[in-house]
Amino acid sequence: MATARFQIWSQGSLAATVDVRVLGASRHKNSLAESIDCLVSSVSQTRHLDKADESLLIYSLGQQEPTQWTKASFGSASTYDFLVQALLTTSTPGDQNLIRFIVPLTEGFITRSDVIPIRFQDCTLVDRVVSFAKPLQCYETRTTGHFSSISAIIVAATAGICARSKSSIDLDGLRAGLDQEMDNRLSFPWIVPEMPVAKTLVLVTANGAYLEYDKIGLSRAVTTLGIRLVLLEIPGHWLENNTTIIDAFLPLHLTEPGTDEITEEILASLKTYSKPIDGIMTCAEGYWPSVAAAASELGLPTATPEALRIATNKYHTSVYAGHEAYHASSLDEALAVPSKHHLPYPVIVKPCGGWSSNGVSLVNTSDEFERAIRSISASRHGPEVVIEPYCDGPEFDINFVLQDGEVLFEEFCDDLPKTADTNGPTVGSLCNFHELYGIYPSILPENELQLIHEDFLKILLSLGLRDGVFHLEGRIENSSVKYMLKDGIAELSGRTVPGTEDSKPKPWLLEINVRPPGMTSSRLMESTYGVDYWGLAVLSAIGDKTRVRALAQPFSTGPQYIAVMVFIPADFPLACQGIFDSDDVCADLMARRPDLRPHISSSNSLLKRGAKVPHPSTGQNTFVAVFNIFSRTSRAEAQSIAHEIRAAVRYTFR
Repeated sequence: MATARFQIWSQGSLAATVDVRVLGASRHKNSLAESIDCLVSSVSQTRHLDKADESLLIYSLGQQEPTQWTKASFGSASTYDFLVQALLTTSTPGDQNLIRFIVPLTEGFITRSDVIPIRFQDCTLVDRVVSFAKPLQCYETRTTGHFSSISAIIVAATAGICARSKSSIDLDGLRAGLDQEMDNRLSFPWIVPEMPVAKTLVLVTANGAYLEYDKIGLSRAVTTLGIRLVLLEIPGHWLENNTTIIDAFLPLHLTEPGTDEITEEILASLKTYSKPIDGIMTCAEGYWPSVAAAASELGLPTATPEALRIATNKYHTSVYAGHEAYHASSLDEALAVPSKHHLPYPVIVKPCGGWSSNGVSLVNTSDEFERAIRSISASRHGPEVVIEPYCDGPEFDINFVLQDGEVLFEEFCDDLPKTADTNGPTVGSLCNFHELYGIYPSILPENELQLIHEDFLKILLSLGLRDGVFHLEGRIENSSVKYMLKDGIAELSGRTVPGTEDSKPKPWLLEINVRPPGMTSSRLMESTYGVDYWGLAVLSAIGDKTRVRALAQPFSTGPQYIAVMVFIPADFPLACQGIFDSDDVCADLMARRPDLRPHISSSNSLLKRGAKVPHPSTGQNTFVAVFNIFSRTSRAEAQSIAHEIRAAVRYTFR
């Protein structure tokens, strides 16, 4: 097998010598690519090396003169950076590391340029994965194993994997383990045998699209999928002059959601854009009916405005699901509901256009009813209010990926009781429906999961919602399980249910979201199952059915671990001003508790020092931070880690 010797020069003198030896190639189940493994071994070192050293020079030694390796040598900065990092990691004498190059063998284009790093997140055998691919990059059919040099391997590769380092390497065992992971994570058509076509997606308002995050979510998806993004937003928006994320910014006068004027504004704004448009979407759910009407006018893929009006209004959703719900369109109307109707207390009071459980209250008496109504901010969520019966069964989320009405992928999450639930925990002064924990996958009984699947899918299809990513939230009435506390941790346990017709389990729909779940949940699903909801949502919006079907396929062996979302809500005494007086709480926790770090897939500190936060008693819910954690051992361990993280978080308000 080929061997190459590299010299690393720093500040004009030789700093280290490293050998790279090709160990061999292996094919995988889908035969789309082969893996070529190389062993990187240190020969000598004369000084400490740092990737940030701008004087670094890399040379390969051959029979002729030494050849300098630069970014231009590969046509890709990511390829060069991967090699440099691999060499530097192994520059200490005696060090050895295994690196694997993934070389496409089949003709076609890559589904998304970051598909391999996405699929290898949190892999126990992998320290680092780097994609060398460009969006929509094409590959030609290649015969396996025919490479004359290491440089030829690197140039042909679409990605590189640096295996997790250990003091001693069992090469055969490590390579066999990586082969198994390749079969598990890449046994789907991540290269598709078609000619790529760059398409354009219109996004109406940046609200809810998380475009401020360039490494996750929608902005990363459109970039790596090779989709041009046109943004319709109010003039002066922070993205107006951004050319990194968006291809064009079109000014849009945003009036109240759901009005005919919005549809006309969208159409008028798009008339100023001269290029073809392949799809249109929004992440601000109140605008969906107007966006659908505009899409219909333009002949673009869409559901009907009426279907989206039902799906995005919690009163219409509740009635469509068969609940006894009451509607009010003003404060006075809402306050008059108890005198006009015999309310079946306990009831839930919430805004028809709310989000993040803001303004949601559990009401047991008429006195509580007025306080709940007055806590809803009409300026934030609109004047409409819905009152519906409270279902005390276990809460869950279900996410569907649909194409032509077919379920390509679905998964369930257990939402643990909130502080406002009748069986909810005590968390500071909180008494609301603020999220605390979400656990994947669900352990609801299989027959109840099947009921949820059938009932909620039937609702979506009856509305004509047949394509896209849908996030539904619900509870299971008369469930055979309920949450019980053990050592302060809530877990589902069996309960006795009468065997009557009225006591059979029944799914209870809370809301439909015509979008992926929130950023935290989507991020955790990506690492747990290998499926990026935001990528699927934008592909579905432009009608790219081939890539939707390919990228909706999870790992072959199912979820790679039990995952928990840990939400840290803002809580402070009423006497405080509500001024956040801490720095990054996630970084602080991991600095104090490095033992927890191996179980944290991702985290996000959501408040900056000096931020003004409303007290939770106002009906507005604010997160301080979110942690996505996991266990490969058991759900009990995952729960224990989640509770330990909550207890360890430190923050202050003044």
